[in-house]
Amino acid sequence: MKIKFTALLSLALSAAMLIGAVLPMASCALNIKAQELSADYTRKTTETGEVTDAFITAMSDFSMTLFNTTVASDKEMGKENHLVSPLSAMICLAMIANGAEGETLTQMETALGMDIVSLNKALYAYTSNLYTGDNCKVSVADSIWYRDGDDNLVVKEKFLQTCADWYEAQQYKAPFDESTRKDINNWVKKYTDGMIDKILEKPIRPEVMMYVINALVFDAKWLDEYEKSDVKDRPFTSITGAEKQLPTLHSEESTYLTLEGGQGFAKQYKGGAYSFVGLLPDEGVNVYDFAASINGTVWQTMWENRTHETVYVRFPEFTYDSDMDLTPILQSMGMIDLFNANADLTGLGTYDGASLFCSGVYQKTFIEVSRHGTKAAAVTWGSNECGSAMPMEPKYVYLDRPFVYAIVDNATGLPLFVGIVTVLPA
Repeated sequence: MKIKFTALLSLALSAAMLIGAVLPMASCALNIKAQELSADYTRKTTETGEVTDAFITAMSDFSMTLFNTTVASDKEMGKENHLVSPLSAMICLAMIANGAEGETLTQMETALGMDIVSLNKALYAYTSNLYTGDNCKVSVADSIWYRDGDDNLVVKEKFLQTCADWYEAQQYKAPFDESTRKDINNWVKKYTDGMIDKILEKPIRPEVMMYVINALVFDAKWLDEYEKSDVKDRPFTSITGAEKQLPTLHSEESTYLTLEGGQGFAKQYKGGAYSFVGLLPDEGVNVYDFAASINGTVWQTMWENRTHETVYVRFPEFTYDSDMDLTPILQSMGMIDLFNANADLTGLGTYDGASLFCSGVYQKTFIEVSRHGTKAAAVTWGSNECGSAMPMEPKYVYLDRPFVYAIVDNATGLPLFVGIVTVLPA
């Protein structure tokens, strides 16, 4: 008998860096009624892992595959602007993979690009060493919630401990009633700084046995702040051809990016560890075709070949949210058995002796780019059923028509968030 398992990933982004695993918070501060078991599952391993070239390659490939596939899906459904957080998705799926076995695990490891043992260590090292500082906040939090009061449900201790060791996941046992729905929404609101206030709109169904949640918050100011004179109304032409005057940021930057079919720039946030990357397709190149051409190798090559030269930049202030069903995207990436009766998640837990399986993974995101900096949030959840150079001519990159953008970790070139803007609000 297969039972529904809900893997819930939640994250929040805002602009500059990432801090690493969980920042435990007392339940009372969160107004949570569920029984917290985090004290029973503290980090026991002394290993710290390593950010390897293999991890950077795997993360780049996963990031751009996820981005391109979701953009293609949104285009087919008539959706416009889009934002996805590959890092949050990777963390959530990695936690779930620690409960997968057999062919289910093989498929997940193939899609994620690494074996789960190596991935655990790399993600821990990566998130633990991402910079945070004044005017640049980044935090990551993880939690696992499982149903209390059903003797048929057996949650594996090894799974819980592994998630504590590498993701410092908070652990909660709860009745999965209305109080649990409120608890989970309160947790999400707290760990996304209120940018995402809820993920569960309806009562939790009886079939749901577990939620696995990741929350990522990113909030940073620009390294070089904009003055009032740097913000002027300029036209933005949407993908439909409609033109609108919008508040547009003007600046002179020093990092220029080139790739086939387009060009771009990088603008740093406070602390210098993260950048906003704007990529503009060449005239006559469709933004969707341009986005689809950027795979992991293209992305890393573009970043490694960046040049330091004068580039005059314009881009509009914008804010939007989006939501998407990642299930078909992950299936197209090779995670087939995770979502059907062939799933082997027995390493996570069992119900009446049988494996659980995942009935869906979803993501909800929000971003605000303004003259002050960047804020963004994303929530993903899955529903499981039981030196100096010669002077150069200045470059000009004006994002005054549909473009691709990202929030990038300067040390590795990895995108924490990737988005596309095709239409801005009237």
